Amino acid sequence: MMTRMLVSTLLLFACQPSSAQQPAPTPPFEQLYRMPVVYSVPGMDKVEVRSEITYKSADVNGAKTALKLDAYLPAGSAKAPAVVFISGGGAEGAPRDFRDAGVYQSYGRLLAASGFVAISYSKRYARGPAGTNNGAEDTRDLIAYLREHAVELRLDKERIAVWAFSAGGLMLAPFLHEAPAYVRAIACFYCVSDVTQESWAGVAGVTPEQVQQAATVYSSAYQIHNSDHAMPPIFVARAGLDNASLNRGIDRLVQEALTKNLLIELWNHPTGRHGFDVLDDNARSREIIARAVQFLRTNLNSQP
Repeated sequence: MMTRMLVSTLLLFACQPSSAQQPAPTPPFEQLYRMPVVYSVPGMDKVEVRSEITYKSADVNGAKTALKLDAYLPAGSAKAPAVVFISGGGAEGAPRDFRDAGVYQSYGRLLAASGFVAISYSKRYARGPAGTNNGAEDTRDLIAYLREHAVELRLDKERIAVWAFSAGGLMLAPFLHEAPAYVRAIACFYCVSDVTQESWAGVAGVTPEQVQQAATVYSSAYQIHNSDHAMPPIFVARAGLDNASLNRGIDRLVQEALTKNLLIELWNHPTGRHGFDVLDDNARSREIIARAVQFLRTNLNSQP
């Protein structure tokens, strides 16, 4: 039961593809957990890894728990832009920490070898309104910690990007709402970008009013539609064989961004599954990952 729950957390909405083509079966969790991204660059074995750094303490399942980050630093001593990975998983009820998953360890090395300080972190993120609020609070505190400790982590606190995956996409909306000047780019890979009745199906006690209220906070399309300020450039990678409801949320995000004439890139993977960057080892997956890294390089190295 726990394994099934963890797989659904890592690959949220991976069933019910939006096209008639049926995706290949998802590997068993233990195999999936270890799988790296399907793209690599030279120098990934030479980066510096600082792990188990506590950025805050919080109550998790009734116990005070240290929430931690791992930092992947480029070789050398110069400070570099930072990229924060936002996973779809949380600390509650899981025997594993997604910082240790192959996808985030390999992305950390890939980004560090590409000239960034890459950050993965644990957070509270149980399904439902309270868990989502906790996830957003922990993400804000993580960013604050990084900016306060920028010198020791060799990162440029004025050049940060946030890159969300799967259910981590709900954590992007506050950055669109607040649009801090130091967040220079946003990336979204097969992101859950809307709160709907389907989002928290099965979670006890969730009311339609709570869902509606959460949608005004955690829907990226809503934040873009109601914004009256400049927003950072956005990169979106869409999996063609993903859940239809999830992709409709992505499509709304893209349409709102185009309506507001924002700088946005959309890359569709027609045969890609939810988690294509680890599951689908093909040229299109590698092309999208490579372009996302170049997008970050362009926007994090540009002048505001």
